[in-house]
Amino acid sequence: MDTTRIPDPTSADAGPLKIGSRVIPSRYNLSPLAGYTHLPFRRAIRELGGLGLATTDLVQATFLLSGNKRTQDLVATVPADQPMSVQIYGGQRTQLLKAARWLEDHGYQGIDLNMGCPMAKITGQGGGARLMCDESGACNLVGDLVNTVNVPVTVKMRLGWDRDQLTAPALAHEFEQLGVAAITIHGRTRQQGFHGSVDLDGIRAVVEAVEKIPVIGNGDVRTVVDAFHMRQYTGCAGVAIGRGALLDPWIFLRIERAEQQIADTDPTPDEQIHFLTRHFTMMHEQHGEYGCVMFRKFAAWYGDRLGIPDDLEDRLRRCSTLEEFHTLIPEIRERHGQRQQQFATALLKVPNGPNANW
Repeated sequence: MDTTRIPDPTSADAGPLKIGSRVIPSRYNLSPLAGYTHLPFRRAIRELGGLGLATTDLVQATFLLSGNKRTQDLVATVPADQPMSVQIYGGQRTQLLKAARWLEDHGYQGIDLNMGCPMAKITGQGGGARLMCDESGACNLVGDLVNTVNVPVTVKMRLGWDRDQLTAPALAHEFEQLGVAAITIHGRTRQQGFHGSVDLDGIRAVVEAVEKIPVIGNGDVRTVVDAFHMRQYTGCAGVAIGRGALLDPWIFLRIERAEQQIADTDPTPDEQIHFLTRHFTMMHEQHGEYGCVMFRKFAAWYGDRLGIPDDLEDRLRRCSTLEEFHTLIPEIRERHGQRQQQFATALLKVPNGPNANW
């Protein structure tokens, strides 16, 4: 990659990003993705290099407080998983406040409130993007969260419920006054879901609505150029990358190289297969045989990234034991790059909700 052709971000800020009392080593972060950004994936991505803050899968406050096993798995972490924040969601104010206190009491260093999920199963319960429809209620909730804990509280939201209710700039302004440490803004409305294109003007409007806190842009970032262009166009302090990191787990390393004016190179077949193996192995370590089932949703992403022929990708998707996986690796190594045609953009599917698996 010719890094001289990549536009530099216009922001004078470079290097670490400060979110409240936290210092994040990079301005390029892993965005929460329902069903994907669990501990093994966060660790595997971080080991490649360049990643700043990573945020968990969506964590329902009520399930967290009840000790639900799946939810406890979502907040599982290790020292190598830092810096990390936990994203909580729900429509019950009391439960959200209790969940925030629980997280602080258990040593978590950052709490992110989900105010952007467009899924009906979440908005129908008053959570996610539904919170944006009641500006007064949203401000009261956010203010209570900030006052409940001593760790930084951040908010991730969309531009609004629909094109007629673009409440994000006004909410961002109010949230800053209430003590929120940062805002992540996905440049689509709830009505859009993951369809259409990200609205960079909408992100810029949120940036212009705050005075000092960092605004982190999110949406449609799949390359280094996309990431730098978002910062250049909107003035956002950082970028959160979700589906782009699934399609190219090396995107954070590529960005780091570009910032340092180091020539980028694609990962070798051995490096790609090592990443695949590392991710699968950590899934199995945390979840046992069920981790094999959870890994199936990644098969299409990795099948495309490694150029695995369809029949071998299908076997990877059906893999049910660690032993079976290890028997596939020699074939994956041998047939790497043999896929006749790849459909990268077709793989950018909408996540199917918390804890989903195929």
